[in-house]
Order: sequence, then structure tokens, then C-alpha cells
Amino acid sequence: MSKENKITVDVYKNGGAEKYLINCKVHDELDRGKANRKREKLNKFILSSFSTLSKGDSIFEIGSANGETAKFMQDSGYNVTASDVATAFIEATKKLNVNTIKFNVLEDEFKQKYNGMYCWRVFVHFTTEDFTKALTNVYSGLEDNGIFIFNVMNRDIKDVDGEMVDFAGEYYMGAERYYHYFSKNLVDDIIKNIGFNIVSFHTEGGDSNNKWLVYVLKK
Repeated sequence: MSKENKITVDVYKNGGAEKYLINCKVHDELDRGKANRKREKLNKFILSSFSTLSKGDSIFEIGSANGETAKFMQDSGYNVTASDVATAFIEATKKLNVNTIKFNVLEDEFKQKYNGMYCWRVFVHFTTEDFTKALTNVYSGLEDNGIFIFNVMNRDIKDVDGEMVDFAGEYYMGAERYYHYFSKNLVDDIIKNIGFNIVSFHTEGGDSNNKWLVYVLKK
């Protein structure tokens, strides 16, 4: 684990997760209609991306935060294991009656193979080396033909590869976290070298609809 990622993990472990859970609620209430539309769009994308899986198949979520997505996938008929590194996130997800474990994709090995994995707005805190290590670990934890959904922030929106940032307003944490920005060519090369096939790709978010690089991969 890089020093940048460790700093960020420590922020979440030491009170940041609790602040994040509160901030998410505040942010969503600023425009509840918009928040609901974003959630509906994400849910539709998840079901479409996992359409080759069967109900009852196993899905592992890396970084479940408030557990909302894990709960949706479980309610959609999948056998879900949620995970996070921060106790507050783990407890929040367990309250939704979703099986949840403490897991760090950079330090822990998967104890079984899964039909699908999902990782949303987590790799934004990873250096290139961390991302490569995590993606390699995911590959080893997937069944053949397993599906992996993830996103990273687009290098095209920034003039730096990475930076330490805190935010004003409803996302203020009181501590800087590390944010990394990836070029599509770099991500594509890493994916190819590990052995994944790209099922689909698109960009979304921001004023130019290119804030996030979104991938669906198959082992």
C-alpha cells in the first residue's frame, strides 16, 4: 500500500467514515430528485452489466461505504458480500442485513472466487501501482468469465496525476485525502497486461460528461 493510500485509509478509519455518511445524506438532500435519478441510473447500469450472471451468483463489493449498492444487489437476487476498511462503514452496511467483512484489496486475499465484483469510487484514492495491484488481486478472486465493474477519475479533467485534497461545503472532511487521475490509455494497458477483456466502457459525470472512466471487464 502506498503512503498516499495509507493516509486516506487512516482518514476514514479515524472519524472520516462517520463524516462521510453524514455528508452523503446532506448532499443528497440538496436535490433529492437528482439524487434519485442518479441512483436509478446506477442501478440500471449494474443490472445490465451483471446480466450474464444468474440469480444467486456471488458478488463481492470492494468499498461498500453506506451499503446502499450492496443492499440493492442483494435485493436483486445476488449473493452479496460487502466490504470496507472502516468500522463505521462496515456497521452501516450490516444494519441493512448484508453480509459485510473488513477487507483491504491491497493487503488481503480473497478466500473464495466470485462470479462478479464491484468497486465504485474507490480507486480514485489509489496510485497507479496500487491500482495495478488491486486489479491483479481482483482477477485472482474472480471465477472464469467473472464480471468486474469499476470506475476511476479521468486524467483529462486535471493537470496533475495526483493530489491531496479536502473539499468545501457538504463534502468537507477536515482532512486531506489522496486523489489520483488516470488516462484511458494507461488503464487499458494495465487491463490488457493482467488478462481482462473489456466488455464495455463509457465516460460520465462533470460538465463535459467525462469526469469518470467507467469499465466493465470479464475474466
